Amino acid sequence: MLERFVTKARKWALILAALSLGTAFSGSAYAADIFNGMRGPTNWQADSRLTWSKNTAGVNARVGKLVIKYWDGENTGKWGLIGVPYKFLDTSNDSRSGLGDISAVFGPRGSIGNLYLCPYGGFTFPTGQTTGVLPLGSGRYDVQLGLLTTYLSSGKQYEIDGSFEYRFTGENHQGINPPNQVSAGLLGGGRLTDQTRLVTGLESLIKDDRRFLLTSRTILRHTVSSRFHSEIIGDIGIASDGIPQANSITVQARYNF
Repeated sequence: MLERFVTKARKWALILAALSLGTAFSGSAYAADIFNGMRGPTNWQADSRLTWSKNTAGVNARVGKLVIKYWDGENTGKWGLIGVPYKFLDTSNDSRSGLGDISAVFGPRGSIGNLYLCPYGGFTFPTGQTTGVLPLGSGRYDVQLGLLTTYLSSGKQYEIDGSFEYRFTGENHQGINPPNQVSAGLLGGGRLTDQTRLVTGLESLIKDDRRFLLTSRTILRHTVSSRFHSEIIGDIGIASDGIPQANSITVQARYNF
């Protein structure tokens, strides 16, 4: 009986570790980012991302994500996005690949002086498979309420970027409703050259049962033109309780059309 309990406990620990990669900040549409409270130069943007990560439970992940964004208006308007992830997960004993959970958010946007605000509401849909030891999705519908912000100094030399989200978790296929969670991030930095910017700071995830994850985040952006820019994002786990830490690197390219 003890051996069966230990085996089951290890299985659920691995499932938790795999699902934690789904809430990791690398490649997230909602984590703090350069200019994340501002609209793009055109109404539409295609955002393509690829993340490599490994957590302390031994789960390796490669996550590709396509994000389509929309903004309108000048000083005020509306915005939204749809994010579609595709995951490759593996451990020393198993591997899995497939579509993850699709998310969509939308809301108003505007500015107060040099402070830019994008509040939003949204949903995450259980499109990822949940069978096996390495689930690709959560198996539940989640509701999100959040805010993305950017504060710029005069001339856009320096910036502070922030994010905040409260996620209301739904009941999964097993009839389990996990704790709701809060994620937040704060980055600071600015212009290195006319085409490059660098910011660094912290991202955090706190669940209602007091489990938490604290991660450092650094982003380097290179702007080729008003229509195209790319970023390299490095996340390093700092501290956690009940959630496996992960280190990751993300490369992403955005095209405004």
